[in-house]
Amino acid sequence: MLNNRRKIITSLILSVLLLVIVLPTLRTAVFENRLLQQIDQAATERVEESLTRALASFALARLTNGIISVIQESEVAVSPAGVGLNLALGQVLDPLNDMVERFSWVMLAALTSLGVQRFLIEVSPWLGIELLGTLALLLWLAGLWLGRWIHIDLASLGKRLLFLAIVIRFAVPLTAALNQTAYEYFLADRYTVASHSIAETNAELQQVEAIPDTSEDESWWQQFTSRLKQAEQAIDFERVQNWLKLRSTQMINSFLDLLVVFLLNTVILPIAFLWGIFRLFKALTGVPLLPKIGRTVAQKITGSSSEERLLNSKHNHEG
Repeated sequence: MLNNRRKIITSLILSVLLLVIVLPTLRTAVFENRLLQQIDQAATERVEESLTRALASFALARLTNGIISVIQESEVAVSPAGVGLNLALGQVLDPLNDMVERFSWVMLAALTSLGVQRFLIEVSPWLGIELLGTLALLLWLAGLWLGRWIHIDLASLGKRLLFLAIVIRFAVPLTAALNQTAYEYFLADRYTVASHSIAETNAELQQVEAIPDTSEDESWWQQFTSRLKQAEQAIDFERVQNWLKLRSTQMINSFLDLLVVFLLNTVILPIAFLWGIFRLFKALTGVPLLPKIGRTVAQKITGSSSEERLLNSKHNHEG
């Protein structure tokens, strides 16, 4: 009698929750209220900020690549002025060019990761509440009343699935918040310094500034190429080459810093935080989530199959 009363009360509670999820008006009031919308909006803004930084860095990389191409094309244009000069400058810029190309590929991966995160924030309410929540409540209800006729513990499966639904609903916004906090404390300064350094060097390579000992009316690169074309004045080629080596090394180091920032901020830390959230909830609740659910279902199926094979073997042996 007590068990039946408990079943009825539990069933009523689950039915009410199910109605709240299914009916749009109630679902909006309970699961899509202003507080939850603010949480989702804050998570979206954090991801958008990361996306803006990634796009800006990707644009820096493409600009650097374009400037290097212009310089290399200029070398070809002035090649009659001397032998070996073009090759020497090309060798100085090749490591930087390779770094920029690899950085561009990493930034594409980072942008993809951020796009996935933004999509997960948008879809997690539907996936967590409407889909998994509904399925979990139905399984729980079925397990309460049909448990004796079904080998699988549907009630226990429904509880685990409901827990998983709650985790999925809040895991991505929480991950975004933790990731932004880690960026602000540990990565923001590195990103700012590296970006400014690359931008300044790009400005120099674009002839915005002249290096020392050059004409005020003419940039260092214009003067350099002009003298090569004329082939009439002595050029301090070693000074220009050393300057390019120094700037190239600085930019390579800056791009490496940006690689560290974006790999951590867009790939490694989000995955680590998601994994940590699932592990924390598992430790606090003792619910093993999907791996346990999969093993339970597999064991039930395998166990049933084993029992059937054993019965068939005994039947054949008796026959």
